[in-house]
Amino acid sequence: MSVQTGMEAAWCKFFPTTLKGLALTWFTELLPGSISNFAALDMAFKKHFIAGRRHRKTSIHLVSIRQRREEDLGDYIKTYNEESLKVSDLQDSVAFTALMFGFYP
Repeated sequence: MSVQTGMEAAWCKFFPTTLKGLALTWFTELLPGSISNFAALDMAFKKHFIAGRRHRKTSIHLVSIRQRREEDLGDYIKTYNEESLKVSDLQDSVAFTALMFGFYP
């Protein structure tokens, strides 16, 4: 993304619009006032995501798993089960809801 302004406040406003998934979750969970400028935001982001460490999957990840039009039910459930094993402390009710939400209509 190319932002045609030198105003760091604008960069900070545009930044979250480029995020999705775990990156957006990370951003929304930042403590208010913990980032004072774009350089600090840039550093925090890189430190958190470019460190090369594996990130735990959350139940939010399961909601993003959807059965594709051409995917048969067995393959979808296999994929879902493999991904659900990567979520720690997954509650049965959340797992079931996410599974049902992902079925192709």
